[in-house]
Amino acid sequence: MKKLLVATLFAAAASTAFAAETGNYVFGNVGISANQWTLKDGAANRAGVSDRKVNDDDATSGMVEIGVGQRINDNFAVEGSYLRHGDATGLNGAGSLDYDTFRVAALGIIPVTQQLEVYGKVSANHIRSKFNSASPALASSKDSSFGMGLGVGAAYNFDKNLSARVEYEGIGNIGHKDITDTAPVGALKVGLGYRF
Repeated sequence: MKKLLVATLFAAAASTAFAAETGNYVFGNVGISANQWTLKDGAANRAGVSDRKVNDDDATSGMVEIGVGQRINDNFAVEGSYLRHGDATGLNGAGSLDYDTFRVAALGIIPVTQQLEVYGKVSANHIRSKFNSASPALASSKDSSFGMGLGVGAAYNFDKNLSARVEYEGIGNIGHKDITDTAPVGALKVGLGYRF
């Protein structure tokens, strides 16, 4: 009985070492993002394009994100990051749409075990977009828009400093002047975080 009690105490002490701690951290994510944009009627008519929407198979590309965060307490954190979409998403006959995003987010965190936690995320996103025309009837252009995003994720703490994370989130809708009708952006990401 004493051996069992001692073993239990050692296990508990080891597991609490992984518990979430407040402080600053950095993180990096890689994954895929999807931008299934729709060309506005007027732009489609000028370019002579009948298929106005990007196909599902053509909507995804690789992405990378780097950021910093601050863990306020066990249940709340704030983050700032930069997300870069890999390749421009093309619509045959019209052109391609590319984007990157500067982001701030608030995370509501629920610890599941000493190592594992899940979270929800609300983000504000400044989206910079670039349209590269494939038609002489449409001009290439740059624009920016603002989008609100929602996401969910999970993190596994290897120790008090290093964690792995996986998340899915919607980033918002790209509003590009005279080009996009709807252009929702979503991303599936995996990455690592390091707490100082």
